[in-house]
Amino acid sequence: ADGDPPSAGDEAPPPAVDRSRVLSVADAVAPLSPGPAVRWASLRFIAQVRQTYLICEGHDGLYVIDQHAAAERVNYDRLRKQLGARAIPSQSLLFPQTLEVQPSEVELVEAKAEAFAALGAELRARGTNLVSVHSVPKLLSRASPERLVRDLLTELSRAGGRAFSDAIDLALATMACHGSIRAGDKLSENEASALLAALDVADFAGHCPHGRPVVAVTTWNDLERKVGRR
Repeated sequence: ADGDPPSAGDEAPPPAVDRSRVLSVADAVAPLSPGPAVRWASLRFIAQVRQTYLICEGHDGLYVIDQHAAAERVNYDRLRKQLGARAIPSQSLLFPQTLEVQPSEVELVEAKAEAFAALGAELRARGTNLVSVHSVPKLLSRASPERLVRDLLTELSRAGGRAFSDAIDLALATMACHGSIRAGDKLSENEASALLAALDVADFAGHCPHGRPVVAVTTWNDLERKVGRR
């Protein structure tokens, strides 16, 4: 059912990108819209529910934070800043992975090898329908290299007649999704607190790069009305 966390070991596919909500990469480090006037690290973490939502207490109300959307927002921001500084560090795979792909995707790998390297991914063409994966962005080392590269190729292949650079932010959104904490991941109090603190240093606009809200807030006044105290 919608909202249920995936079963252990399953990796849910990333949500479809809402292209109207993903920023242009004309300036890869341009700030996003101002975020909520709250210091996220000041929230008191209370509990994780359904291994998906973080319940936190603030001075103005109760915060329910989608842990995957929040982690996506943080990773996307870090990737954009690293790309703007031309410094996305990569993590070499112990054993390169070979993938069967479309001939057009092989051509894309050959033509844009430097662009993929700038994203922290080393890909090599191995024939008319094979590519090998030698490294992935270090920030996303928890992601499946195969799933990450397949979705990255799919996203960048959609550029069509548009400039390749115009598709980079969409690719970053896809990459951030793969490397983030997911629904169903159990978080310790320290891990939850670290995620809240990371939101404080991210360019934050209240939603993940796919356009989903990160947080829902119920003010104490609203809560008191709902339970009949007002």
